[in-house]
Amino acid sequence: MVPLPPAQAGDNSTADLTGVIRARRLRTWRRRLIAIGIVAALLALVAVAWFSPLLSLQKVQVSGSRLLDTDEVSNSVLDDQGGRPLPQVRPGRVEDTVLKEFPKAEAASVHYAGPRALKIEITDRTPVIAIKGESGYRLYDSEAVDLGTVDTAPKKLTVLSGGGHQPDRETVSAVIRFMGELRPELRRQLVTIEAKDAMSLKGRLDTGKQKATVVFGDSSDSSLKVRTAAQLAAEGRTEIDVSVPSVPVTD
Repeated sequence: MVPLPPAQAGDNSTADLTGVIRARRLRTWRRRLIAIGIVAALLALVAVAWFSPLLSLQKVQVSGSRLLDTDEVSNSVLDDQGGRPLPQVRPGRVEDTVLKEFPKAEAASVHYAGPRALKIEITDRTPVIAIKGESGYRLYDSEAVDLGTVDTAPKKLTVLSGGGHQPDRETVSAVIRFMGELRPELRRQLVTIEAKDAMSLKGRLDTGKQKATVVFGDSSDSSLKVRTAAQLAAEGRTEIDVSVPSVPVTD
């Protein structure tokens, strides 16, 4: 067996290794301390933002609606959330509140718009029928939500006539059900609809090339009835009864 060489005087290899380990440990702890410092700073910033009055909600911008008073919506949100630090304002809660307080809105999209502001984009409900009254035309959507009164019925919106008298609630509900089931392109072809009662619906159809008077009967199968009437009108028929759409009757 060959003996190991004796240790040489002044051999500092162990000291060098200890120094390397110590330096590595220092670098590791330095990185950890820097990371801890960054996290602490971020937490401090979040805490300041969460509670700071400098970020309190001061302005609400509302757009997109023709049925609502946008200033009224803005003031309502400010009454509920104004002065609250913006990070504490939950867009989803604001959306729910707007839809509850303003039923004419079908949807509300809320976004942050700066350190003190919100932006709200309103999507109006879509009217499907206009009912003529003494003060103008009252609009309703497919869920029978009252959308208010206008002086002139919107273009291509079907107008309900009571045949000389004001239709009752049951009749209006039947007409709204009838119109609500129609696709927009079919709805636009039905210029006017008349209803003496919920079981006696008839209307004036205008396909763009041909006009026809159509008896619909009750509010059932509205899409099938209007499609059938439109096909018969395209063939030149001007008096059509589709109260039983599988057996239409024409002039």
